[in-house]
Amino acid sequence: MKKQILFGLAMVMGSSAALAGGFDRGGVKIDQLFDQQRFTYENEVTYVFPQRTIKNVERVNNLGGGLGLQPQQTSSIDVDSDYVVPRIGFKVALGDSVDCLASYSHPYGADAEYGLNNAYSPTAVEFSVESEDFGLTCAYKIQTSIGQFRAIGGVSYLEVDAFQSRQTFGDLAILGDVVTIPTPPNVPPIPAVNTQGLGIFQLSDEAFGWRVGAAYEIPEIALRASLVYSSRYELDGLSGTVDTTAVGGFGTITPVSASTEIPQALEFKFQTGINPKTLLFGSVKWQQWSNLGIVPISGVTSPTTGQLLDNISFDPLYRDGITASVGVGRRFNEKLSGQAAFGYDRGTSTISGSQTDTYTLSGGISFTPTDNLELKLGGLVGLLTSGSSSPSGGDPANDLNYTFDDDFVGAVNLSAKLRF
Repeated sequence: MKKQILFGLAMVMGSSAALAGGFDRGGVKIDQLFDQQRFTYENEVTYVFPQRTIKNVERVNNLGGGLGLQPQQTSSIDVDSDYVVPRIGFKVALGDSVDCLASYSHPYGADAEYGLNNAYSPTAVEFSVESEDFGLTCAYKIQTSIGQFRAIGGVSYLEVDAFQSRQTFGDLAILGDVVTIPTPPNVPPIPAVNTQGLGIFQLSDEAFGWRVGAAYEIPEIALRASLVYSSRYELDGLSGTVDTTAVGGFGTITPVSASTEIPQALEFKFQTGINPKTLLFGSVKWQQWSNLGIVPISGVTSPTTGQLLDNISFDPLYRDGITASVGVGRRFNEKLSGQAAFGYDRGTSTISGSQTDTYTLSGGISFTPTDNLELKLGGLVGLLTSGSSSPSGGDPANDLNYTFDDDFVGAVNLSAKLRF
């Protein structure tokens, strides 16, 4: 029975896990650690393409209010937020009791482009968070008469780079590319500003994290249950620059800093054979994204007056994320297997943002032309549910309202595994 139904789940789990709340793109995956072969090498890539459109976008206030301008409004903005998640893993068995997995991945991130000269561009024209994780995870196996236990532990080194651009005076763009802002009597004139000019934030940091867990397996019936805790990554040294030289006036490049984290997580996974050719599997993951509320950015100065600003912040205002999936796998013959799964992600957005509940269907095929090679192709379709967003209460640049309807999300997952 073991030979007939024990096969990988990465193609389905890969595409669904890469679509989760907060900045989660699957975290650090360690499923390859359980491969029965002594050496395995796996290369996987997932492409995700959400089709989110925000509507009725309206700013609460406007820099041009004193000039008789109404707050900016834009009826619809198509948010470009496609992204790619790569992963590489090399697993080796060290004797009969110890297995270790060296991994490289982009476990966390965000990508969004909103365009210029619309009601959202003073908040963000483009926003991204990129991460690279270098991990090592090992398991110690204890054999029993009816199965085996594994004690799991690992460490990771994570590098994070964040980027955001704002059309700082975009709400004045209706007046022209270069605008001179009138000032009251006895107030020094404000130099002309470029309404197309972007304020650019760039910050980076690195941190270490660790994971610990346990698993129980009965290989003869393809049963495995695992529980893994992942620590937080403390990004308390985020540093970089804000560049406002394209805006005009006294725009300059100044050093900035911030402090936040990638929060702790707990994940449970389960699988079992339900007949000689069929596998049932599922997972539940919790991550404490509620620790990301309002994140102040220190050191930002006004591009027109040069004065230090104390109200600039990144305002995710998340709640904890919960992601779950359940599915079945079926071996058709010695070379071909298929899988299908249903997934749910509880959106992490609260009063602002568009990360609402998501429902997905995923599936794929696994082809094993030889004992040493396995090829997988998976896909996902899903529903991003509707909602609305209000001012965050943090950075005034984020004071806007908008709505969104149900939207589509899709993903494609490819992987190749060598066993030797």
